[in-house]
This record gives sequence, structure tokens and C-alpha cells, in this order.
Amino acid sequence: MHYDIEDHPDLQDSAWIRGANRRARREVRGQRRRARLRRHSGKIVAAIALVAVGAVVFGLHRTGTFDGVSLPDVDLPHSGVNVEQPFAGTPAEQWSDGERGIVVPSTDPAFEQVRQALVAARLDPATISDLRPDRYLALLAPDARDHVAANLHHWTTRLKPGTKLFPNGIKASGTMTLGERDGNKTVTADHVYVYAFEPPDPKKLLDQMEMIAAVRERVTYEITPEGLWPLKAQGHRYSIACKASDEGFLGPQFIEPLQQGGSPVQDERRHFTAGGEIPTEDTCR
Repeated sequence: MHYDIEDHPDLQDSAWIRGANRRARREVRGQRRRARLRRHSGKIVAAIALVAVGAVVFGLHRTGTFDGVSLPDVDLPHSGVNVEQPFAGTPAEQWSDGERGIVVPSTDPAFEQVRQALVAARLDPATISDLRPDRYLALLAPDARDHVAANLHHWTTRLKPGTKLFPNGIKASGTMTLGERDGNKTVTADHVYVYAFEPPDPKKLLDQMEMIAAVRERVTYEITPEGLWPLKAQGHRYSIACKASDEGFLGPQFIEPLQQGGSPVQDERRHFTAGGEIPTEDTCR
């Protein structure tokens, strides 16, 4: 009997097809990071994609399912990136843009004070692009400003000079919780900020994540009559330009030559999830 492969139940299942494509793309990214090769990148993609789809084909062939079957077109990962939708295919794809990603859980004024500080530190073009954090520093208690100003790379996002974000090129997601210290309210904000950088030559990029950089920050502020007082902060950066990070800046992978080494990434979603433990591995070493 002759029938088309499209009639196979697995390939009628759109969720299964999307899952297979996601798995193939993840394997491409894993191979990309392990190999760290720019040359012949198209060949790497083709080889990995064929392995991923070929495993399915081989399994069905073993059962005799493909006897006399014609093969359909299959949507495989390809080289190049989607500059029309820079977050496409990344864990941040469905997140809110910019300030809309920083949501206050109630009308308590403490949440709004901290929200303004997060916007000023991580989203405000004057801070991140012009490297002028005046608005952020003005929200802090005067006695805290000098310490923060001396360590801005810990408290704010500073884009590598010469880089440029896409329009609406920041997405955010996270939570805020209320606490108390010495009779004053405290707010702990745990967010992931994801930045999409415009590449000069998109055709040279293999994977969407090469132009995406993520910053995870969990910071606690005490609300005092003089202003916000930073109590403690933890953070992590992922999918970044490592040399730029050492210099105190945030940049995408594509601005630096790919390097050997780095910690293997077991689950990329961990780096895009606020709450829980902050990753401790150094993805640059």
C-alpha cells in the first residue's frame, strides 16, 4: 500500500512537530557553544538538523512505517537570524517590552519607588546607553550614592559603547515582594532583563542568542525617608560578550571572537527564570 508520510499520526500532531523543531534548535545551540566555530557554520547546522530529524526517520523505518513513503518538506533550523523579531525562538519571546515587564503586585508606594529605581538602572537610555545614571542615583539615599556610583557595573546596565539595541529591544520579567527592616519597609525585586542587539551583518550569525544578552538581578532596597538604601544584591549574566563584561559593560556574543571553554549549559531556561536559585556557573570561563 502506498501512502504519504504526512498521514503518519506523529506528523499530524502540530505540537509534536513544534517540539521536534525546538529540540533540533536547542541541539544546534549546544553544538554551537561547544564547538565555538564560525567557519563552516552552515555545514554545522545542516549536519545537526539532519541528525535530529534522521533519528525520527530511522525509528519509523525500523518498524516498516516508511515502506513506499514519499518525504514531505521539513522545517529545519537554518543559518541567519530573525532581525524582524529579534526575540523569536528565545525564552523571552512572549515577555512584555521594557517597563511593562516590571509589574508591581499592589498599590503600596514602596513597590512603585523600587519600580522607578529598576527602570532607571536597567532600562533608561540615559543610564544604559549614555552611561549617565543620574536619575537612578537621585532615587537613592545620599549616603548610599557614593558606594553605588563607584560600582555602577553591579547596580546598573551599561551597554558596550558602539553597540545598539533594536527598537523595543528590551524585555523583562520578574517579581517583587515586601518585607521589613528596623521599622522600614523593604522590597526585594527579582528580575531578568533581556537585551536584543542589532548585528552589523545578520547573515554571519547562526543562532538568535548570539545577539541576545540576559541579566538576572535579585536586589533588596530599604525604603527610608532619605531615599532607597540598597541592602544586598545578587546577579548573573548569560549569553554575553565576556571581555566587555570584564570591562563592566554588557554586550552580545557577536561583538567578540568566539572562545573555547565556558561552563556547559544544562538548561537554558534557568537563565531566564526569576525566582529560585541564581545560577553560579561562569559562562565565560
